[in-house]
Amino acid sequence: MNGWKKAKRYHEDDIAFIIYTAFPFYLTRARAVRLTWISRVTNYYFLSSVPDPSLPVTVTNNTGEDYQSNTKKIFYGLELIYKAQLSIPASSRHKWYFLVGCDTYVNVPHLLKRLDAYDSQIPYFIGGSVGTQTCFHSNGTSYKSLFVGGNTAHVYSAALVDAIYPHLIQYVNSIWPQPNHTSSAQSDVALSCLIFHLGFNMTIIPGFWRNTPDKTIQEFGLTEALSEKEPSSYHYIKPEQMIDLDEFYVYQHIDRLINDRNWNELKHFIRFFIGTHYKILRKIYRERLEIN
Repeated sequence: MNGWKKAKRYHEDDIAFIIYTAFPFYLTRARAVRLTWISRVTNYYFLSSVPDPSLPVTVTNNTGEDYQSNTKKIFYGLELIYKAQLSIPASSRHKWYFLVGCDTYVNVPHLLKRLDAYDSQIPYFIGGSVGTQTCFHSNGTSYKSLFVGGNTAHVYSAALVDAIYPHLIQYVNSIWPQPNHTSSAQSDVALSCLIFHLGFNMTIIPGFWRNTPDKTIQEFGLTEALSEKEPSSYHYIKPEQMIDLDEFYVYQHIDRLINDRNWNELKHFIRFFIGTHYKILRKIYRERLEIN
């Protein structure tokens, strides 16, 4: 493809990339994320309840490490991250919050271009798929509602996080079903229910695939899958494939810049890639020294 255009409105350091994970995945899924696409972003948070020298974890105390723990882990994590943001000047705070699991590959340059059309100072709840599930009132009664699928990523503007921040802990502890309930693990549904309850709407955009590239082609067909020239994310990615996808999109980006004879952008990217590569190597080396 020719004619590469980079994002005009936002830079990668405008986004908080939030990855929820668990201790059993620290040395597999989480490490693969850290060594690939996350190595080239400034602001990232791995949410889990267990600190470990092998991974820079934002610890969400008393949330657990099983699948059902994801809901509290995410609500507590969002509350922790945004609370810390309130202590710094407004001009330096995150403009967007991007939430995914540790088995999601993200193409950050493509994501930034998706966000060009949206003002982070307006409440936006962005995702890639919609379903129907059960929400709950404070009195325990339930009702059906649409929800934005977390398997394609959740993207929140700073204005939206500011609005939901005061409600996060009370909602997840007092309204959303607790562990062992069939709905307790549905973190994407819980977040959607809270956001819709507060009167905000969703924005669904293309490019957030809910599956691997191969299964995306199987589900939608080759023509439709390839019609999206700049996908933002893929889900259910195993560690080995995380590396393969990252390598593919790095080479693709370089090839596009060469085809365009965009030498300034190419020089910038190569220097950026080399710099971030050695930065993550130094971090991992120091961590291994601390472990030993």
